[in-house]
Amino acid sequence: MMTSAVVAENEKAVRRLLIVDDDVSMLRLLAEYFRRLGYEVEDEESAQRAFEHALRSHFDCFIFDVAMPEMNGIELLRRLRERGLDTPALFLTAHDAVEDKVAGFHAGADDYLAKPFDPRELEARVEALLRRAGRAPQPVVKNRIVIGDLVIDKRRHEVTVGGERVDLTPLEFQILELLASDPGRAWSRDDLLDAIWSTDYEGYQRNIDPHINRLRKKIEADPKNPRYLLTVRGVGYKINDAL
Repeated sequence: MMTSAVVAENEKAVRRLLIVDDDVSMLRLLAEYFRRLGYEVEDEESAQRAFEHALRSHFDCFIFDVAMPEMNGIELLRRLRERGLDTPALFLTAHDAVEDKVAGFHAGADDYLAKPFDPRELEARVEALLRRAGRAPQPVVKNRIVIGDLVIDKRRHEVTVGGERVDLTPLEFQILELLASDPGRAWSRDDLLDAIWSTDYEGYQRNIDPHINRLRKKIEADPKNPRYLLTVRGVGYKINDAL
């Protein structure tokens, strides 16, 4: 599976973490620590919600507490591994007995860190997991956005799908570029209109839907079952971040 990637001049691909811990103070502390390092972080107190979130979205690394109510971290990871997710995973736990570590590794863990710990050690362990998994930031390509087989070349103002060039109007290109600049983000119709519209487009009906429909006809193999440009029911639209 090809991971969605956004690449631009002087930027690195953002790494996404899912941190799960029922200790809210610990959870917020870790989330803020990694955000300051430039990671995109999703934090969950509930293992069940984390399970559903992990299946819906792409993450580069999991950080799970072991001892949680309802479902512990070991069971959470075991269920994700059964679904085929090979995302690197690290357990945090107050228990560092050998049998606990063995259970964690048998569930599919890649590393184990006992509490209390220095956040710098956790940071180093996460970076090591990302390197071993080939998920550390790679050298970027200037002014290109790549989503699966969809490539947006901002410098050339060109779009290709599967290597085939797609002819877009300036407005269609602008809409697609904006959506693709943040894969997975749900944009409301009003937000899209506010971001896209200017006096250059006053002649257009202020309705984003017809433009989305035309875009789908040009970039999707099956516009009625889109792969790239998805509808977020009750909200608006987003670019698929799970390709």
